[in-house]
Amino acid sequence: MLNLSNPPCINRSVRGSVIGALKNINQRTYEQLGDTETITRIAQYEMAFRTQMSASEAMDITQEPKHIHEMYGTEPGKESFANNCLLARRLIERGVRFVQLFDWVWDHHSGLDDALPKKVPAGG
Repeated sequence: MLNLSNPPCINRSVRGSVIGALKNINQRTYEQLGDTETITRIAQYEMAFRTQMSASEAMDITQEPKHIHEMYGTEPGKESFANNCLLARRLIERGVRFVQLFDWVWDHHSGLDDALPKKVPAGG
């Protein structure tokens, strides 16, 4: 997920103030012009702000206890399908309604001889 953290010079309260100011400007625009797209824009900014504030915590799999990492086979800080599965579980627990997992070289419709050996885990 891109752009979860603020730029170095912007903290959470400043970001909230910016979103609040945008909401006020858009609300006035809506009152003057009556364009319903403006209400949609307000909702989008607010949803993006809420996502930014909560996603960082949800995506931090280092908070999981050791036995969970052992059960999933996860290694925080490394890219792996196991890490993606644990992250998916954390997102679902927080009410995310749609989660899609990606794994490299998943599509074996062609090149089976070349692709499958690459998927064997190290030491396996």
